[in-house]
Amino acid sequence: MATLAFPFPAFLKTTAFTQNGFEPRCERSAESSAALTRPKDRELVFSSRGDDYRIVVRTNLATTPAWVEPVISDIMGIQTLPENWDSYGGKKTNLDLISRSLSVLGCIMEAASPAPSVVPLGDGGLQLEWHRKQQDLEITFAADDAPQFFYRNRAIGVEQDGYADDVIKLTQLLRKIA
Repeated sequence: MATLAFPFPAFLKTTAFTQNGFEPRCERSAESSAALTRPKDRELVFSSRGDDYRIVVRTNLATTPAWVEPVISDIMGIQTLPENWDSYGGKKTNLDLISRSLSVLGCIMEAASPAPSVVPLGDGGLQLEWHRKQQDLEITFAADDAPQFFYRNRAIGVEQDGYADDVIKLTQLLRKIA
């Protein structure tokens, strides 16, 4: 059984990666007395191509947020894709970009947030996507560029884009579609 540790630093101060100028920062104030308690590690076990993976999630919440398991499951599935998975030279997903995406999720997701779809990109990157309530939010972690987001409200025709280090903006947009 392999062990992977992905911290989901909701309610903890975190500083993510600085390569390509990417440095999301988040710090949430205590939302309840539970947030003042010591973080607990929760183990999740996933099977992928006959191997079991134990994933440790650190959280102050009484239960693991509902979005965590689907996201990790999607990432595990993406990690099993072979080279040329799309028959156009698709590369395996870069582990650094997975870590970056999890860091952003740890900053912007709340316990009740809907899980994004996790989509592999041909360049070895990945994209997180939410399509709800006539709105789209996509955060792209390309292999050769700083992570960026795109938001569109189809009902009123509003679009926004920017860099994924704008944690406040991403949190606001995610709350709109939750």
